[in-house]
Amino acid sequence: MGAALNETDRDIKLFLCQWGIGENVPDWAAPLGNTWRMSNDIFGAWRAIWRITNQVVGHAKHTRPGAFADMDMLEIGLGFLSFEEERFHFGFWSMMKSPLLIGGVLDEKEMPSESIKIMSNKEVIAINQDPLGKAAELVIRYTEEEWDVWAGDLSSNRKVLAVANWKNESQTVDVDLSLIGVGKAKARDVWAHADGSISDIKTFELKAHELRLLVLSEIEEASRPKALSYYAADDASLEGSAKIVDCSKTECLPVNKKIGNIGGKDTKVTFKSVSAPRDGEVLVGIDFINYDYRHTMWDWESNTRNMTITVNKGDSKRWAFPIAGGDWFESGRLNVVLDGFVKGDGNTVTFTPSSSSGWAPDLVGFEIFE
Repeated sequence: MGAALNETDRDIKLFLCQWGIGENVPDWAAPLGNTWRMSNDIFGAWRAIWRITNQVVGHAKHTRPGAFADMDMLEIGLGFLSFEEERFHFGFWSMMKSPLLIGGVLDEKEMPSESIKIMSNKEVIAINQDPLGKAAELVIRYTEEEWDVWAGDLSSNRKVLAVANWKNESQTVDVDLSLIGVGKAKARDVWAHADGSISDIKTFELKAHELRLLVLSEIEEASRPKALSYYAADDASLEGSAKIVDCSKTECLPVNKKIGNIGGKDTKVTFKSVSAPRDGEVLVGIDFINYDYRHTMWDWESNTRNMTITVNKGDSKRWAFPIAGGDWFESGRLNVVLDGFVKGDGNTVTFTPSSSSGWAPDLVGFEIFE
């Protein structure tokens, strides 16, 4: 059908829908149509936003002009979400370059004027329609604190920066702009229609379920954190059901191996002699694989797998890992900050499933940053 439509003298958008079922969906869907559904149907609840957000992560790298992951219609103005949640929903779909399909009757007699105003925000729509056509990506996640940082490139050497508060209450967070290569920039708050500036480490006061959405311009670049050392699957000692899996040269990047079957109360993956640049907190990039997507509705599935990480004998913390890619051999990276390190090469980092009945993501390795 796609080929036949291309033979016409009309501009026609072809939307593909098979709900993201199968492996490596963007590889075959992008050449056939303009968009592809990447998840099961959305439904009228805040938790549906979290579920779809975690599934779209693996599709971001495939998004480009004429090829967009469809996160499903907008649940705005239907009475299911709060005002702040509706802004979060619209802003997030926009920066991921999802089609913006209105799910209600666009009439003030049928829909609250506040909801219509959200979907009429030209600055947010401009992010969605940016000619560069690149989706934002997950920069860093703070699972137990319930907030993320997302960012992506826009045309004219600009960037979109989003700070997502998943928490049911307000909180204050600090964002290190060097993670996205920014030292200083002009910052346009597209919801407040206000200009400001941003530099170094920026503090944000976020409302419950707020997505702070900024467009950065006149950017002065900063050096991103420097990678110091890498610890691969082969470097770990394994206990319980965990086992090494060999992969092809194009799989389980960057080391072509992974640790799978990380589940059960006695399972543990331990890395010893890990070097740290300082005492305390260190930025760590974890290469993982998760393709445990759930084709369900109205339940509490999140499309994440959870893993608990402990440094030395410090406090353990849980991390929610999103869908990494298109199958069980495509790796993704989750940047996190781990505490409990001691400067030098005498550290032990331990990975375990977060519950005795659940499975952690497969683990490829991790990188320590300066």
